[in-house]
Amino acid sequence: MELKQSQSQKQTQGLTLTQGMRQSILVLQSDAIDLADYLNEQSLENPLFDVHVDLDMPFIENSNHDSYQIREGQQSLFEYLLDQVQLTMRKTPLRDLVVYLIEQLDPNGYLTLSDKEILRELKDVTPIMLLDAKTLLHQLDPPGIGARDLQECLYLQAESDNANESIMSMLGDNFEFFVKHEWKQLRRKLKLSNEELQKDVDYIQSLTANPGQRYTSKNEQYVVPELRVKKNKDRLTLSVTKYGQPQVVFAEETYDRLSKSTDTDVQRYIHEKYNQYKSLEYNLERRIETISIIGKCIVKAQYQFFMQNTNALAPLLIRDVAQKLQLSESTVSRTINGKYIQTDFGIFELKQFFSRRSKVTVGNEEKSVDQVKEKIRHILENEDRKKPLSDQKISDMLVDDGLKIARRTVAKYREELGFPATSRRRI
Repeated sequence: MELKQSQSQKQTQGLTLTQGMRQSILVLQSDAIDLADYLNEQSLENPLFDVHVDLDMPFIENSNHDSYQIREGQQSLFEYLLDQVQLTMRKTPLRDLVVYLIEQLDPNGYLTLSDKEILRELKDVTPIMLLDAKTLLHQLDPPGIGARDLQECLYLQAESDNANESIMSMLGDNFEFFVKHEWKQLRRKLKLSNEELQKDVDYIQSLTANPGQRYTSKNEQYVVPELRVKKNKDRLTLSVTKYGQPQVVFAEETYDRLSKSTDTDVQRYIHEKYNQYKSLEYNLERRIETISIIGKCIVKAQYQFFMQNTNALAPLLIRDVAQKLQLSESTVSRTINGKYIQTDFGIFELKQFFSRRSKVTVGNEEKSVDQVKEKIRHILENEDRKKPLSDQKISDMLVDDGLKIARRTVAKYREELGFPATSRRRI
């Protein structure tokens, strides 16, 4: 065996991120909470600065929110159900079986195992004991928990609400008629008037198909808006919020004391830490400036929304903002993700204000998909439910209003808005 040694040289071109560039990107893409955590970590390694974070905010008048801290997380479904079991049931084998059933629920609250599978796995459990455990499970909040399918889920919710006999019958033996929208058969079989039938159907449609969905978030998360927009007659003003912004405070006394040292190692150390502090200070200033100028661009583009003249967003792409501000699209994308703006009518993430363009124009003005959908929603919400409009008729109405839009596009947007087809909207 012969061992050969060779050398080759290859020239490549690429971008190497310096430590300062990496920090700049990290600082820009972090939200206020993550940024505070990062700065606290950095301060542990650098004696030249401390970090002050004030996440408390005084009450804002004329606002639906008392604090910048909006709790989105909560108990998981399992924790919520387990708390109820522990508070309402004595420790018995039956309670243990209920806990077992809770562990088998999917995130929406459905029981995924059949009775046969449960009995095969739990040898000591009898069919009567399993029935008792399922009954106890079905009595827990939220209503509908532990159902095997949609029909049982809706039935349990109606039962817990003491719904009338016709609704229970509709969700029981006559569920197939309900699913197929065979209203004539239901009206005749249940001996209901049109008004009574409509009232029952509206009630059933108000029930949820996913009772456990609201408990899918487990961790506590907080939203800290970094921008504030205020309405003053026909003007809007944008400002950076003071609360929630991490403040880096330079340790001047420590710097003065160490910089007077005659030890070369100490001098080298203090010089290095001072440069790190100045770099961090620059990146933080750049972060706020970038958030601010992008925020101004968004507020200007969505002026009608912030003035509450409409709920529809004007067409706005990341590319539009990047070109206008001469920033890269990746910079804009990092900036809007996880950053929030406070208004008098709610808190919104910056990325929510970007709406894709449709192919619809009025004169020379482009319309966003959001704007077109809003017009379709308005038409559908105000139609005669006895004579609901077809997709073609809606398309014709929009054309008359200056919006040229195909019937297929109307149908697509209608479905995305959650409105069923014409036949299913008819009373």
